[in-house]
Amino acid sequence: MIVRLVSVAARMTLALTYGLTLLFCKLAPKAQRWRTRLPRRVAVTGTFYNLGWFRAHIIPLVRCGVCEVLVVTDRPMQEFPHVRYSCPPAWVIAASGRTLGKFLWLVLAACRQRPDLFIGYPVFPGAITALIAGRVFRRPVCYQMTGGPLEVLGGGWLAENPVMARLGRPSPLVERLAMAVIRQFDLVVVRGSKARAFLASHGIDQTVAVNTGSIAQSVTARSTEHRYDLIFVGRLTEIKRPMMFVEIVARVKHRVGSLRAAVVGGGPLLSAMRQRSRELNIDDAIEFCGQTSDVSDLLGQSRAFVLTSRSEGFSIAMAEAMGAGVVPIVADVGELSDLVVNGESGYLVNPDDLDEYVERIVSVLGDSRLFASLSQRAADRAMSHSAVDVIAERWVSHFVDLGHRFGGHRATGASRPDARLRIPLRK
Repeated sequence: MIVRLVSVAARMTLALTYGLTLLFCKLAPKAQRWRTRLPRRVAVTGTFYNLGWFRAHIIPLVRCGVCEVLVVTDRPMQEFPHVRYSCPPAWVIAASGRTLGKFLWLVLAACRQRPDLFIGYPVFPGAITALIAGRVFRRPVCYQMTGGPLEVLGGGWLAENPVMARLGRPSPLVERLAMAVIRQFDLVVVRGSKARAFLASHGIDQTVAVNTGSIAQSVTARSTEHRYDLIFVGRLTEIKRPMMFVEIVARVKHRVGSLRAAVVGGGPLLSAMRQRSRELNIDDAIEFCGQTSDVSDLLGQSRAFVLTSRSEGFSIAMAEAMGAGVVPIVADVGELSDLVVNGESGYLVNPDDLDEYVERIVSVLGDSRLFASLSQRAADRAMSHSAVDVIAERWVSHFVDLGHRFGGHRATGASRPDARLRIPLRK
């Protein structure tokens, strides 16, 4: 009974939020024309899971040539040139709640800084707050679908957002309302071809662009000696299925004998993973490294990157691993196939097939020539697809197209990534 009541409350909360947002968008005036070719100041609000995720998404915006990126978040991340933070104090969060507090601080910051463009993610609540703020200030708004179609399918009941997760089952009504809200955005940025096709199937096509998060160019040579055979990087939550990784380690260790694996990340399943590794007698084979803001050193010491998620948008961790020459052996979900060419730059695996994971891993670990070939191709593909300057150039293209729709004529804003802004993804 309690579970059902919680589900009904979540459905009502989402439906009311989306419905009121649609009503506001219908009544609010449309965005004004841009005065410059590109936005001079961009306001971003969303959920930043870690510093690496923050760098991957914010730095390309700076590098594409905007004068300032205004980030509304819970707390300042890392200081970068041309990045300004607006963080609601603890008393505001305590009094109004996290979502409303961030929205109020977004509006307050926008009153002072007057951004030319608002960006938000995920759809609930970050993109919605950006959409409302954008309509208030008559500026165009961009929604980044970082989690892929899972953010809206069935109302988002399989997403990691705690309100959506409480739906308990698919809600066609909430899904329809969410799609209607997405149609209100002036630009929708998705992580790959599958998400774009999904939106096109719902009649959303003209405003959609594809752009991933970015990775840094590695400045160190890839190591020929590897401390870890396998590495898992991610939040230790059910959607990432880290328990499956423990089972894979056990089976591979049984096949190859000596094996070292690393788990990088934290979350509610950490204790269960430790317990299961002891039950399988492989606790000496898995090193739990905890959360870290910079996984580059650990990736550089690894041979194969294993991703067991039941759903993904575009995995920044996988792209970083590939850039470091780590061979990806990952679930064929989300947009991963845009980067991993099966058998050429890694392997795509049926998400539920433990045996296939094991066979691919054993083949890579047991054949040095195969590993070397896959490693080089993985690095080349990752850098050509997701290097920070590549992503910055794509943002320029998206902004120019958006500017044309909003009457941007004069090239008084930057028109390409500023060569002076060589801001590293890591310090």
